[in-house]
Amino acid sequence: MTIVLAALAVWISPAHRLTLLAAGIGTAVMMVALLVGLAVVRGVYLDSVPPSALPRDPAAFIFDTLVRFLRESTRTLLVVAIVTAFATYLYGPGGGARAVRSAAARATGAIGRGLARGGARTGGFGRWLDVHRAWTTGVVITGGALALVLWNHPTPASVGLVLGIVVGILALLGILAGASGPTANGPAADGPTGSGPAADGPAAGGRHASP
Repeated sequence: MTIVLAALAVWISPAHRLTLLAAGIGTAVMMVALLVGLAVVRGVYLDSVPPSALPRDPAAFIFDTLVRFLRESTRTLLVVAIVTAFATYLYGPGGGARAVRSAAARATGAIGRGLARGGARTGGFGRWLDVHRAWTTGVVITGGALALVLWNHPTPASVGLVLGIVVGILALLGILAGASGPTANGPAADGPTGSGPAADGPAAGGRHASP
């Protein structure tokens, strides 16, 4: 129910990204507070049980068994909230976010161009991926979120698994887009002459250098 209400708030908000970021941070803070509260209650409970009535180890085992699912669900939500907040930040206009996105794009593009130079070109499919990069990224992220929603009793490990798969698919798509090879207008951007006219050439309104 909490997830549904958070999704509804993000949907109706005029600033979707900021609302999602606030929801992720707020949920993470609440989950940390709940985990701290469970730890405090556990200590109070163990101190209140007389050793003559129940030894400390069995008392701790009973308490941990009773709150096991609550604690695991809280940890899972904490991981999801942190990942959501971090991903939302990376999608934003901040300088750090732009630097991370640029570094990732350069890395995957370099690998893809290296594959293209080696003959492993993706051609039109790679160019399609490059043009529709935002759309394919949204589909992959939505698929990962849907997998977590449909997962029966997700754990922090399952969240990490889904996150790794999503990041891996996004990196693979970036590499495939970079391996498209030369376009119909000329050689690839990293070739000897580049894919467009020089800055001081005729297309830029300048003059050729004197011999």
